Amino acid sequence: MAYGKFQTLEEVLIKFDIEMKTEKFLKEMHFEIVTALSDFLQENLSDRRNYINENSICETIISPFLNLVSRKHNLPVWSHIKFDVAESEGLTGTPDFLIAPLSKTGVNFTTPVVCITEVKKENFEEGWTQALSEMIAAQKFNGTTEKPIYGIATSGAMWQFGKLLDKQFNMDPRLYSATLNVQQVLDVLNWLLGEAKKNLS
Repeated sequence: MAYGKFQTLEEVLIKFDIEMKTEKFLKEMHFEIVTALSDFLQENLSDRRNYINENSICETIISPFLNLVSRKHNLPVWSHIKFDVAESEGLTGTPDFLIAPLSKTGVNFTTPVVCITEVKKENFEEGWTQALSEMIAAQKFNGTTEKPIYGIATSGAMWQFGKLLDKQFNMDPRLYSATLNVQQVLDVLNWLLGEAKKNLS
């Protein structure tokens, strides 16, 4: 799914006066997973049928990773939900995934803390163009720039992470391979969601 009306990452940075840096900030926190689930993730990563289109990648590869870890942190994963925040600024569309607490009504979300974009054809530039647009929209939706919003750009096989705080966007330069190390991606996600949840208190 597409989000935002921007063609390049630079366009987003200039439009919203965001300073970008590429510094390592990620850590790992061990995520306990039974062998059967680990094997399930690995099999999905290895099955070529799961890469036929973006919907298949989202449903069979990205979603299981996100849901496994987010469940531990009691943070729901919202899939393909309209997130129109500021049409005049180009911040409209449907993110692939948002991670955000459940509202009191139980049918909507509040305070998005992580925005996830599926990367098409390994084009991480395009993926981050959408992800950063969503992260800026999340800042506006939450009504504050003083708490970090985390972003993930992933092809399913490869994962990259970023953080937006105020007007500074930090993209961790490391790419994590789920095909080579399922556990490491789970450990990074576990740490990231733990950090994100702290900002809800």
